[in-house]
Order: sequence, then C-alpha cells, then structure tokens
Amino acid sequence: MIYELRLYSVAPGRMADVHDRFNTHLPALFQRHGVECVGRWSALAGPDAPRFVYLLAYRDYAHRETVWAGFYQDADWWRIRADTNAGHEMVERHDLFFLKPNASWPRAAQPDAPVEGGLHELVQQQVAPGRNADANAFLAQTWLPLLQAAGAQVLGVFDMAAGSGMQKIVLLHAWPDAATWHAGRRRIESDAGLRSELARQRREFGTTFFERTEVNLLDPSPGAVIRAGLGRLPA
Repeated sequence: MIYELRLYSVAPGRMADVHDRFNTHLPALFQRHGVECVGRWSALAGPDAPRFVYLLAYRDYAHRETVWAGFYQDADWWRIRADTNAGHEMVERHDLFFLKPNASWPRAAQPDAPVEGGLHELVQQQVAPGRNADANAFLAQTWLPLLQAAGAQVLGVFDMAAGSGMQKIVLLHAWPDAATWHAGRRRIESDAGLRSELARQRREFGTTFFERTEVNLLDPSPGAVIRAGLGRLPA
C-alpha cells in the first residue's frame, strides 16, 4: 500500500475556495474514479503556511496511475477546475510526496472511528545517514510511546518513498487541542529517559538518529471526515 501526501500553497484569500472545491465539487468525481482522500487539513503553522494539505491512499502505484488517468480524462474535472479557479489559479505551488507504511505504525483499535477535531501535527523527520534501522527502533521503543503518553493519538507513521529528502520518517498525529499539544511537547522535551537516550546516541554515534525536523500544525478541513485508520488495508 502507498500514500500520497500533497501540500498546496494557496493564493491569498483563496483557502475557502479550495475547501469549497473539495467539499462541494470533487466528492462525486473522486467516487467515480476511485480517488480515496483519507485526510484534509489547513496548515496553520510551518514552512510556507498557510497551505492546504491532503492525503490519498492507494493499493499500489499501478492503482494510482489507473485512478488519475481516468480522473484527468474526465471533462467534469476540467469544468470544475475552470469554474472554481474563476479566472485565477487558486493553487500557486504544490509539493508531492509518496509514503509507505512504517512497520512501527500501530494499528488503530477502531480504524473506521472518526478522529474528532483538535490540532493535528505533520512531522517530516530527517534520519541520520545509514541509521534507518536504529531510527526505527528508537521510534518504536521510545518516541511513539512518549507521544502517546503525552496525549497524542498516532494517526500514521510512514517512510518517505519518493520526494525531496527521501531519508525521512513522516508522522501524523492528533492532539485534543492546542493546550494539550503545548503541554505534551514540553513533557517530551523534558523527559529524563529521552534526554539520556539522546545523550547516548551522541556519545556512541556522534549524532542522534533523528536529525532535522519539519513540522506543520494542521487544522482539519471543514467537512472532512478523518478516520483513525487512514484507509489502511488489513494486515
């Protein structure tokens, strides 16, 4: 299974138009061509914010090619695009990444349960060169348990399969609200066990397994239903 993460830089004043396109005009077209959009957000903070962010799920790359070949041959798409752009492109730039599920991604107990509101967080985590196995062990044994203990719901854990800076782990989690996010982040940063583990990594390997981090704070899009399993296929 693969996922496709799209981040759109939106023209000033056009974010509401993007939401309207996705809420009003695209659902029937997506259903017709089998486009499975499993999450939509506005990026409130992060690089190039505000941005429109959405996540798509496919069985494999061949499935993706089939889906979009039909979509782009559909005259309704070109009509919708022209009508909703209304003479001016609403999307000024788009960044696209292919993701594959990471083995550390815990399966949701109720994958079809909707994720309620709150503040979501998209993290692109750079991994130290040659340290993928160590980073995955650190992720499973230390980082994800800390996130959950701090109040985050882990929605997705992925390896970057294609895109800029491929040696990355991508995490998507949900916090009940901004206050819980802020308190949770402070709790994680001050955790004695984490500080000790990071010191060990620096001492033994000259670096930490997790390096530079890019974070987007996300607001779930109006009308979007984001489910706990993110459309993940059964094991």
